Amino acid sequence: MTRFASLTLALMLCFLPATAMAQGLGGDLFQGLEGFEGLGGGGDDPNLGLKATYVVDPSGTHGQLSVTATVGSGWYLYSTTQPAGGPLPTKLTLAPNPAITALGKFTPDHKPKVVPPGDIVRVRQEKFYDKVVWTAPFLLAPDTKADDLQLKVLLNGQSCHDRGTCFPVSGDTIAKFGGEKKVPKDESLVPAALAAPSGIKPVEYTIVGTVGEYKVPKGHSILSGTYSPTIVAPGDEITVSITVTPTGDYHVYAYSPTDSTTGYKSTQIALAETTPWIALQPTTENPIKEKEFAEGFDPIRYHDGPTTWKFKVQVPIEAKPGKYPLVGYLGFQTCTDATCDPPGGAMFEANVGVATSTNDETGELAFSDAIYSKAAKRAEITHARVQGGAAENKADGGNAVVAPPQDNNAAVPPAPTATFNWTVVNQPESSSLGWILVLSFVGGAILNLMPCVLPVVGLKILSFVNQAGKHRGQVFMLNLIYSAGVISVFLFLAVLSTSIGWIGSMVFTETAGGGGTGGLAWGQWSGNVYYILGMIILVYTMGLSMLGVWELSMPSFLGSSSVASASNQSGYGGAFFKGIVTTLLSTPCSGPFLGPIFGYTLSEATYITFLVFGFIGLGMASPYLVIGINPRLIGFLPKPGNWMVAFKQAMGFVMMLTVVYLVYTMDEKFVISTLTLLVGLGAACWMLGQIHLIEHRGAKVATSLASLVLAIGIGVFSFKYLVEEPSHEGAIAWDQYQSERFATLEEDIHALQNAGETVMVDFTADWCPTCKFNYYTAINTQRVGDYVEENGVAPVLVDWTTAQPNDAVQQFINKLKSNSIPLLAIFPGGRENEVIVLTDLLTEDKVIEALNNAQAMSQEIPKQTALAE
Repeated sequence: MTRFASLTLALMLCFLPATAMAQGLGGDLFQGLEGFEGLGGGGDDPNLGLKATYVVDPSGTHGQLSVTATVGSGWYLYSTTQPAGGPLPTKLTLAPNPAITALGKFTPDHKPKVVPPGDIVRVRQEKFYDKVVWTAPFLLAPDTKADDLQLKVLLNGQSCHDRGTCFPVSGDTIAKFGGEKKVPKDESLVPAALAAPSGIKPVEYTIVGTVGEYKVPKGHSILSGTYSPTIVAPGDEITVSITVTPTGDYHVYAYSPTDSTTGYKSTQIALAETTPWIALQPTTENPIKEKEFAEGFDPIRYHDGPTTWKFKVQVPIEAKPGKYPLVGYLGFQTCTDATCDPPGGAMFEANVGVATSTNDETGELAFSDAIYSKAAKRAEITHARVQGGAAENKADGGNAVVAPPQDNNAAVPPAPTATFNWTVVNQPESSSLGWILVLSFVGGAILNLMPCVLPVVGLKILSFVNQAGKHRGQVFMLNLIYSAGVISVFLFLAVLSTSIGWIGSMVFTETAGGGGTGGLAWGQWSGNVYYILGMIILVYTMGLSMLGVWELSMPSFLGSSSVASASNQSGYGGAFFKGIVTTLLSTPCSGPFLGPIFGYTLSEATYITFLVFGFIGLGMASPYLVIGINPRLIGFLPKPGNWMVAFKQAMGFVMMLTVVYLVYTMDEKFVISTLTLLVGLGAACWMLGQIHLIEHRGAKVATSLASLVLAIGIGVFSFKYLVEEPSHEGAIAWDQYQSERFATLEEDIHALQNAGETVMVDFTADWCPTCKFNYYTAINTQRVGDYVEENGVAPVLVDWTTAQPNDAVQQFINKLKSNSIPLLAIFPGGRENEVIVLTDLLTEDKVIEALNNAQAMSQEIPKQTALAE
């Protein structure tokens, strides 16, 4: 909506001159990401430390795992709940272990520091500085020896420093046994059906799949499986084995408790709703292999060759004798190094007998087609709920990752640079340069239709006919030499454009801090804000000239007697000079058209610049060349008239559409500044357009200078105060309130104040220019931001753009003895229902003074908010 509103305003600015045009014709008409502001600061190592411990409840059925992560001073980790779309969250995973039947969610020992969404990162950031301890409950398998579980914990995530350096981090540790300790049991980890197993009764179940080997219909794998025993006593276990045999060069991806991998689909195994028993984590003896996926992401984990997963199913002690369905889902994906099958699935089935004793027989599973998502959804219910899915390592080495041996002390040699010789097998597409030249020629020809040009075309040709005595050969030569004079002016513009482009590219490179020697590469200009802004100024002002708001004057030296004498000479020399002079005399009409072309060629290669200007000159000279061959064609030239003025002004609207496009290509933070600048330019051009009504020379000069000062002044103001810069280091990380949060605004501020927080609330809206001025010049400044950060002030930004009569914000403002905005309210911590209110225009000093007063009033109460360090 912001971009749409900006473009709408641009259209209004560009087409407002239509009124002036009609009158002239007589009615004929881009807090930001904290921690990413500077690259290279903050050291080069977060010094991640990781340790873990676990305790077991005296009952022996459950326990609690604690993971402690530490980083160096100024460094931080992101939370496990960091929203997607921004920095990488911390992922804590537990390597599959038969002793752990379920693992709950990891919760931190304190709240993270919260950075609200900003211009760069559109999601909030949750940061843990220095040290954080995560804990998670777990369930133990029956008859587990608790003092040596060998729980391997893995951490993957991202660590950043306040000065800007960020690194992906990873680590692992073996949890140490912390003894027995009474801990609450998380009943949510126990499937509902197992909480009351006495209700489970035998059922009749008909198998629909194929017993034995099963060829996947749309893939490159064969499935098979067994279960043992076929008859089991209540309270005993069933071992289920499922084998996936990829065909050809295909491999299958490793098992993951949940579908949480990136870039591929991990293997999922889960019991169906029909079998309300609990299944332990599957394991395999086929080693896992790893392959790098992308920096910052977990590696791809897979198995080569046939892979058999085994897992145990616990039969409740209360199970009644009889037949029970053993039904589940398998989700998997097979790939080669170059191609992949779509994620697939299968349902496995068997009927298991429950009796007073267990046999030693093995039965085969039946398989039928299913979908991958079914297995993934069921996995969260019937298997251990382990966070993440990248860590399938078994602590005992059964699933050990296969990796080439590494010498940690050896220097890593640089990767060799490969050289390839490529053969293009398709026919290359034709270049667009041909169309550019065609359009340049047409544009040059159109220049002849301008009011300053068309009337003299016929006169010049007739003068050459008379001068040559109607000798066709000489008539053509005079027109040809005249055309050469016309084209020479355009080639001079090409030289000028190339020179300025080269100088400008070097200047912009130095401005950007580049160290290269070649300046900006051709084509990089189009993304340079200075170039785009210059083109907007050039096209907009030239468009106003074509619309008649002001007139571009011809060069003053053309009125001198020496120029007039040279252009009146006969012969080829006089014809060449006439071509130059006539082209320059057409400046008031052709200049607005040529200005944007001149700006465009600044960003093009030298040869393109010369071709473009050469073809424009050729187009403008084309009537002289064509009619020079056959002077009788002069009768087909259109007659001058008021239509030429209308045509010129119509081209002005084309210029305005170009301005709209150029504004669209700008970074959004410069759009409002640019549109404000266009208002200033429009006013300045209007003032220049009034100069011809002024008789006194001094007044004309004063008006010209005043228009220049006005345009520059508005430009400086707009780009100094109206550019929406991303939040910098020390700027304020606002907690932003919009319409959906208005209902709780007053209650939230009251709670923060009672908790000892000093709260600074800025009420603002897009339709309030004074609010914006205060925000950029007095409130959201580095000095105020540093104060807020150092003193623990809670900043709240209330966006009242969608104001409604008597809404929650209006009622709150009224309670603060005000009826409108701008309004800055500061609530001293611990001083219930007391507030300092600032209205109207503010200064940075005034805001700092109010904050000092609030801090002096604030009572010392322990801070309990997420914004606390």
